[in-house]
Amino acid sequence: MNNQRKWVILYFIAFLIMIAVNYLSGSNIGSIAKNKQAIIQPAGFAFAIWGLIYVLILIWLIKLWLMRSRDKEVVSRLKYLPIINFILNSVWIIVYTQQWFLISVIVIIALLYNIAQMYVILSSYRGFNRFPISIYFGWTTVATIVNIFSLAINYHVKTIFGLTELSWTIIALILATMIGVFIAISFKDWLYPLVLIWPFYGIYIENSNHYLSVDIILITTSFILFVNAVIIVWKNFIRDRL
Repeated sequence: MNNQRKWVILYFIAFLIMIAVNYLSGSNIGSIAKNKQAIIQPAGFAFAIWGLIYVLILIWLIKLWLMRSRDKEVVSRLKYLPIINFILNSVWIIVYTQQWFLISVIVIIALLYNIAQMYVILSSYRGFNRFPISIYFGWTTVATIVNIFSLAINYHVKTIFGLTELSWTIIALILATMIGVFIAISFKDWLYPLVLIWPFYGIYIENSNHYLSVDIILITTSFILFVNAVIIVWKNFIRDRL
């Protein structure tokens, strides 16, 4: 058995642990998130994307197990990163459901950094290798921001630098959009900005027109992300035709 296949076996073991932890504890995440809910909290249905992410990662792991020449190269470059990712994901579920919000923020930032590392490595590959990670990366970007807001709400923080939660929500949405545009342009990735639209839609539905300024920002930023994705698709199409 070659080293690449041994790595993939470890990927599967860590992945199954993550799924088991999610099954045992994940159902509590929604109820905890609704307690002292932040403005930027998406509606509950938005979290269904985790199911899609897990299914796509499983398909990706099966693809790596088949060990085509390019997949061997992918595994050789990733090495232990997916294992760390699945462990961090499991730890985050545990600490968040225990309402250890400060630790959960630290863990999810580490998770986001880990996904970013995997994403950069996989960005040089076309096709399905980057597809699940793009969705995972996009969703976790927004989830990290939401987690930070949950921490502030839990510690009863009303203002930071004189700005209220509403002001910081608008800033965070604009920042997330800027990140989405940067990632899309830098890595020619049309999927990442589209993924951000999903939690934005969840935030829009959850707020139910309570904050007109947030609604306007959500609609505007979603439009920007969509146009950006279309431009990237068009540029990729032209590049492939040349």
